Amino acid sequence: MEQPTSSMKIKSYFASSVEQAIQEARQELGTDAMLITSRRSSPETRSLGAYEVVFGLQATTARPRASVPASDLSGELQKLRAQLQEIKSTLQGTRGSESLSSEAEELFEELVSNDLARNIAQETVSAAVRLREQLSRDQPSSPIPLRAYAAELVSKQLLFAPPFHRPPSDKPGPDAAQVVVFAGPPGAGKTTTLIKIAIRECLAQRQSVRILSVDPYRVAAHEKLRSFTAIVGVGFTALNSLQEFSAAVDESRNKSVVLVDTPGYSPSEIDGAKEIASCLERLANKQIHLVLPASMKRQDLMRTIRDYAAFKPDYLLFTKLDETGSQGAILSAALEAGKPLSFFANGQNIPEDIEPAHARVLLASVFRPEVAEAVSAA
Repeated sequence: MEQPTSSMKIKSYFASSVEQAIQEARQELGTDAMLITSRRSSPETRSLGAYEVVFGLQATTARPRASVPASDLSGELQKLRAQLQEIKSTLQGTRGSESLSSEAEELFEELVSNDLARNIAQETVSAAVRLREQLSRDQPSSPIPLRAYAAELVSKQLLFAPPFHRPPSDKPGPDAAQVVVFAGPPGAGKTTTLIKIAIRECLAQRQSVRILSVDPYRVAAHEKLRSFTAIVGVGFTALNSLQEFSAAVDESRNKSVVLVDTPGYSPSEIDGAKEIASCLERLANKQIHLVLPASMKRQDLMRTIRDYAAFKPDYLLFTKLDETGSQGAILSAALEAGKPLSFFANGQNIPEDIEPAHARVLLASVFRPEVAEAVSAA
C-alpha cells in the first residue's frame, strides 16, 4: 500500500509480527527508510497480517532539482505548522483542556519511568486520550482516569499462549508427542524452568514425559537435568550431537510430551546456533519457548529476540520476575515482538515459582495494581 507524496514514499508492511514486518521493510527499502509507526492491523486489512508497520523513504529522481519559489516554501511551512498543531491537539484532547494535557503528560512520563518504550508510551497515551474524548461525547458521565483507558488498550494488545497441557492424542503415531523446546541466552533459567514445567504441567497432569538435553559443545551441561530426572523418575537422555538428538526425538514419540533443553548462546556465539535452529525447524508437532530474564535491559531483550529469530519461537517465556521491580521492559518486548507469552517464573523454588503468563502482573507494575485489577476483572 503505497501513498506517494512529493517528497517521501510512504508504504505499509503487514506480517504476523511487528519484527517480521520491519525486516521485510528493511529488505525492500534499505536502512535509510524511517519507521513512522507500528500498530495492529485494522479489521479491513487483518487478512494481510496481524500487524502493520508504516515506513517512509525520501523519494529520489533523476531530474535536476528545480528552485522552489518562496511562496511555495511559505505554504509548506504553514502545512507543517498545522500538522504539528494537530499532533499537539491530539495529545491535549480535542477540547484543549489544560487538565487533560497535564494528565496525559504525567501519564507518559510515568510509563517511561517504568521502562515502557517511549514510542509505545506515546502511542498508548495518545490513543487513550482519543478514546476517552470519544466516549465522553457519546456517554457523558463521571470522568475515568486516563490511566485506566491506557491500561485497557495495552491489555487488548497482549497475546497469551493456550493452556500447556492437553488431552492424550486420539491418533497415536510417529508425531503424537508434543515436543516442547526451551531456547534462550545463557543464565536465562531454561533448565530450572523446564524442571518446573515437567512437574507442574506434565507429571501433575499425569502426562507421560521424557526429557532431552542437547549440547554439542559442553558435555557437562547435562548434569543438572540428569540429577533431577533420577530423583523424580523421569526418562532422560543426554545428547552431544544433533544426529543423536533427531534419533532421540523419534524414539520418544510414544510419550505425551518431550521436553528439550538447548544450549545458551551469547551475542558473540549466536552464529553457532544456526545448525541447531535448522534441526529444530524440521521437527513436527513442536512449540518453541524463548526463555528471557525479566531483569535484562529493554534494549538487550529486543536484541536477544532478534538474535534468536532463527529459532522461530512460538512464545516468549520470562523468568526472574522477582529480580526486577518493573515489568515495563518485558511489556515493551512483548508488544514490539508481537509474540504470545507462555509462562512467568518468579523465583528458584521448584516447582512453585512459575505460573501461566497473564496481563495482571504486567499491568500492575506499569499502570498500578488497582488499575490492573479493574482491567483484569472487566
